[in-house]
Amino acid sequence: MLSIETIKWRLGRRPGLEIPLVAWPGAARVVQADDQKLALLVGGRRADYTWDRVRVTWERLLTDHELSVAELGGQYDAVGLVSLLAFMQADEVLVEREHGVLRLRGAQGPPVHQPTAPSAGPAAD
Repeated sequence: MLSIETIKWRLGRRPGLEIPLVAWPGAARVVQADDQKLALLVGGRRADYTWDRVRVTWERLLTDHELSVAELGGQYDAVGLVSLLAFMQADEVLVEREHGVLRLRGAQGPPVHQPTAPSAGPAAD
């Protein structure tokens, strides 16, 4: 699992990096990544994030086992943030691109909140 500091460091050295989008076609592009904030170009619009927002969103996924574009508001900034986490934490999450949902690999028990996409596995009897 990458720390937010590692993500910040990696993105800061790769301006222009393209990140495949979740729930939308295309890719986001890193516009800025410094100690204060991250900026992505998502669907032709600039989305600015504080590193605290990125950290809190990652922690939300760790706690809830699931995170979706819809629960973050469904707009371009939500798509960018979910896509960033899917890309940077690829070893830690399962991605349902069509539904815009990330699920934590190896999570035990059901998600803390109401699921926002169809279950990843067969229904329990």
